[in-house]
Formats: sequence, C-alpha cells, structure tokens
Amino acid sequence: HAALTRSTLVGLGFKYDNLIMEESAQILEVETFIPMLLQNADRGMSRLKRVMFIGDHHQLPPVVKNRAFQKYGRLDQSLY
Repeated sequence: HAALTRSTLVGLGFKYDNLIMEESAQILEVETFIPMLLQNADRGMSRLKRVMFIGDHHQLPPVVKNRAFQKYGRLDQSLY
C-alpha cells in the first residue's frame, strides 16, 4: 500500500517545482489547492513553475457525496 498521509508528506520536506494532476477531470477545484499549498515558499515566492492538468472529462465526472452540495453548491462541476 503506497498511500501517504498529508502530515507524512509535509514532514518529509519534499520540494517540487512541477505539479502534475492526473485524472483532473474528477478533481474538484478546491482539491487542486492542496498540493500547491503543501510546500513552503522560497524567499516568499512559490517554487511552482508549471502546473499540468491531465484528464478526460468525457470519462468520469467529479464525485460529490453530499446531496446538498450536489444540488446547491455546483461542486459536481469539474475543472473542464
């Protein structure tokens, strides 16, 4: 099982300047901010140089389990 918890990832001090989000047609907009904000800035600026979204919006839509959010929040709208 290769899953990492967020606290483990932050504790590793991992630094990156490229971010690839696979299956991003299923990612909610708010979820895209998590990996962007997990790293500490260098000299007050983000290290990110590139953010790439890869996915097919014709395959699967975002999964929203809360019925109120489905109906009123439009959280089922993907980034595409």
